[in-house]
Amino acid sequence: MPFRLKLIYILCCLVDAAAYILYKDELSFLSALPVLCLLFFYYAQRKGQYKLRDYTYSIGLGLAAVADIILELRSTTAKILALVMYMLSYSFYIATVRKEAVFGSSTKELLKIIANMVLLISPVLIVFSDIPSDYFFASMIYMVFLALLYITALLRKTNKSSYQWFLSGALSFAILTICEVYFSFIIKIPYGSILIKAIYSFAQYATFMGVARIYKSFYPSISK
Repeated sequence: MPFRLKLIYILCCLVDAAAYILYKDELSFLSALPVLCLLFFYYAQRKGQYKLRDYTYSIGLGLAAVADIILELRSTTAKILALVMYMLSYSFYIATVRKEAVFGSSTKELLKIIANMVLLISPVLIVFSDIPSDYFFASMIYMVFLALLYITALLRKTNKSSYQWFLSGALSFAILTICEVYFSFIIKIPYGSILIKAIYSFAQYATFMGVARIYKSFYPSISK
């Protein structure tokens, strides 16, 4: 991604964080600004060349933006609804790169997948007694989609740069989910929400780069 676009994205993230701090008790649509920024970048670069993959990724970003706005309500019910939207978003991210995910039949690869899924879900299971039951069950369903996203990223057979970025995005979403659960119900840290926003912004950016680098002509300077 050109440096000027990186600066624009960082600026959008800073505006989102500032709006959260200054208008903490008010509904703000600025929370969706970073994701909408990525959606605009993607559309502007692929305009006139849209294929099925482009539509699936764009819809995924759109659903993520809706989830970001819902989260601004800051209630348990809103969090559950947002989880549903993020699940749908992840399903479209998976559809974007699914043709490049190749599952091998070796025992070693199967054990690797199982181990990664256990590591992904166990932090939430450990503290299940401290989480409201409705949120816990919603988060478990959400974790299934997150695990599928991570496995899809792990099994991708594509150029190394795209693979690394997309896998980084999936890992960041996993870290984000664990932080959200712990910061909401287990421990409280100053500016925990800002840290979560930072991780989320990077996760979306890394996923964007993972998709963008599939195309050799997306940003010529980064496709090498």
